[in-house]
Amino acid sequence: MLTSTAPVVEPTKRMPSLEIRRMLLSDLDRVVYLEKESFPDPWSEQNFTYEIVENQFSQPYVVTNNGHVIGYSVHWCFDIEAHLANFAVDESFRRQNVGSYLLGFLISDILRKNIHSIYLEIRASNEAARNLYKKHGFREDGVRKHYYLKEKDDAILMSLSLKEG
Repeated sequence: MLTSTAPVVEPTKRMPSLEIRRMLLSDLDRVVYLEKESFPDPWSEQNFTYEIVENQFSQPYVVTNNGHVIGYSVHWCFDIEAHLANFAVDESFRRQNVGSYLLGFLISDILRKNIHSIYLEIRASNEAARNLYKKHGFREDGVRKHYYLKEKDDAILMSLSLKEG
């Protein structure tokens, strides 16, 4: 259950000490807190629990700084495709390469599974995230009008081809 006293982790002046590991049920208070801070239509604790416990296609990860969760991602792997479903970094750690570090890990993990493509949707208004994905080689493929109903924002469809040749 989410508590309003989720720990706040202070950013460091230097590159944080980062580790990436599978998301655990014990991470959910912090993950749900970050989710609510990051998105106007957040996933629930039950959504994340499903990804950790039940969804056989799900790959949920957290990135930690000195043991404290400062970001997370969820991607699904199907045959030769992966879909990046959720990705966020604590606002106080943004623009410190934490998102780039996590995304690079995900791409490497997906490559090891012989997957050929990664797909995602991103809010059209989220320029910082769009730039992060472009920096890692994703391209914009199209638009889903009014995909995000609560804010009436469009989704930009993005993909990364991992198959050589």
